[in-house]
Amino acid sequence: MDRALPVPKPAASGSERGFTKAILRMVKGGPERLAIEAGQVDAIIDPKSGNAILLPAAQRALIERKAGFHSLIGLAFDWYWELDERYRFVSHRGASDDADGFPEEGMIGKTLWDLSIDNMSDADWRTHRQQLEWRAIFRDLEIRRVGRTGEVRYLSTSGEPIFDERNQFKGYRGITRDITERRQAEALMQEPQRFDRAILDALEAPIAVLDRTGAVIAANQAWRTLVTTRSGIGTGVGVGSNYLVLWDGACGDAQVDGRAIAAGIRQVIAGERALFRYDYACNSHADRSWFALSVTGMAENGQACAVVSNEDITERKRGELLLELEFTVARCLAEAESASGALQSVIRAICETQGWDCGRYFSMDQSAGVLRFVESWGIASPVIGQFLEKSRGMVFRPGAGLAGRVYQSSQPLWMLNSARGVRVSSMALAPETCGSGACVFPVTTADQVMGVLAFSGGGVREPDDRMLHALGSIGSQLGRFLLRQQGVDALRTSEMRFRVLTELASDWHWEQDGDFRFTRVVGCSAFATPDVLGLTHWDLPHVVVAGGEWAQHKSQLAARWSFCDFEFATVHPDGTRAHYSISGEPMYDEAGTFTGYCGTGVDITKRKRAEIELRESEARLRAAMAGANLARRLP
Repeated sequence: MDRALPVPKPAASGSERGFTKAILRMVKGGPERLAIEAGQVDAIIDPKSGNAILLPAAQRALIERKAGFHSLIGLAFDWYWELDERYRFVSHRGASDDADGFPEEGMIGKTLWDLSIDNMSDADWRTHRQQLEWRAIFRDLEIRRVGRTGEVRYLSTSGEPIFDERNQFKGYRGITRDITERRQAEALMQEPQRFDRAILDALEAPIAVLDRTGAVIAANQAWRTLVTTRSGIGTGVGVGSNYLVLWDGACGDAQVDGRAIAAGIRQVIAGERALFRYDYACNSHADRSWFALSVTGMAENGQACAVVSNEDITERKRGELLLELEFTVARCLAEAESASGALQSVIRAICETQGWDCGRYFSMDQSAGVLRFVESWGIASPVIGQFLEKSRGMVFRPGAGLAGRVYQSSQPLWMLNSARGVRVSSMALAPETCGSGACVFPVTTADQVMGVLAFSGGGVREPDDRMLHALGSIGSQLGRFLLRQQGVDALRTSEMRFRVLTELASDWHWEQDGDFRFTRVVGCSAFATPDVLGLTHWDLPHVVVAGGEWAQHKSQLAARWSFCDFEFATVHPDGTRAHYSISGEPMYDEAGTFTGYCGTGVDITKRKRAEIELRESEARLRAAMAGANLARRLP
């Protein structure tokens, strides 16, 4: 049975209470019934069908989770879709499922080439299908269709192949964006007679026109606003400045992007390609932004040679990165072999995605009532290294420090560089935040806080709803993993102790299959050899058992009884005997089917020989005493 998700528990309806009562009638154990009534169980397994039955609280949590995912999809792109192995749509959802798009009911079960698309020739479709057969990633495939109202729609779709854990091809998944507005703007720029300043200024996308040298000769209002309000590479070129010179002069991290963009623009201006697209990131003094650059060639029209659209896609990119971060955390936890490895991989994934310098995990020590440092990860920097080393001895009580306040309130806490000095000085915060911004949020499971994740870095910014949702999900995922890992570690320790006790209490350990034949013998014994595998106890060579004990022992095994201290002997070639005592328990699988026996054995030869010698001494003593008594009675 799974533990319940950390979701508020609303009042149950009458149908839900009736459903819960029906479930309780299926459950036999008292602890399990109490757990279900307390809302600590997500699902139970139907003993007849073997299927999982979700309880009402878990169903509500699943519905809320799907609603959150759909919300992120709507913020990141227009549609998200999935294809099966025969390239037929099996899922199509997003924020724009209207009559002029591709509504889900009209797409499911069809391939892309089965839809009403009028800009793809047979050769184009053959090329696309060949890409799919090669399992290649395709990007920005532009399609055009005419809606029922006669409106022309332009869509850009990208996809990647899906493989299962056995590397078997399962289909494709991808996204689609509505680029009608951009295509209409490009069409306007390609027709000089319709080059209308008012229309261009009404467009939200920043657009500029370049001459043959790469200089900006015209720009709409959105482009001019971008020049004056945003900083960073690619955003500071106004009318009269050369756009190519800007990219040619890019340096540092932007040098690779600059060379690729400059080369693409020159190809469009020279007529070597009709369209060039490129997504790039730029860092400003306050934040990190992403832009989608599109350059379209123009027919000979005086000085105008190319149209540039430089759209800010920061919000969409952040949504994509947060969604990818949640998937990355889930993958890290699935692949982790220990709690320490899981913490390091999760902290590193968060830092690298958000551009933060380091992260630490503080776990609640319930016995002492304090938060203690457990694990960390940071970038390769002497300052960060010293900060993490000093953190190893840090301890927080609930309510003390940033970590203690988050633990006590169960709510995330943010500290920005600009906020320093409002209530506490930067010197006071330096031991906790490395003198920069901080993000601290709880790691939870069910209704309790297990620990706190604390991150530091100059890139910490004010959170939005998507960020808070993602960090809450990560904290919940990590909390459930750590709780399960505690159980695994406790079980591993218990098994180790049991193994040690078993080794101390017995000479060998054995296992048998359902026909009572040896499948495994481990330990220090004359029977711990490959020769005994496949034999039963009574098939062992030179075994001697008193009277009819074999028959009684076999009847116990047939009845699946546990047995203890069953003794037998083996005869050595010199005629001496070795004595042994075995004990065993029946084994069953998860379905309750008998699978064999397991048990231990002890060499009791010394004890048996001592007992035999004692009995023989007693017999000789009795015989001597009887002889003495007889002699006294004779005349």
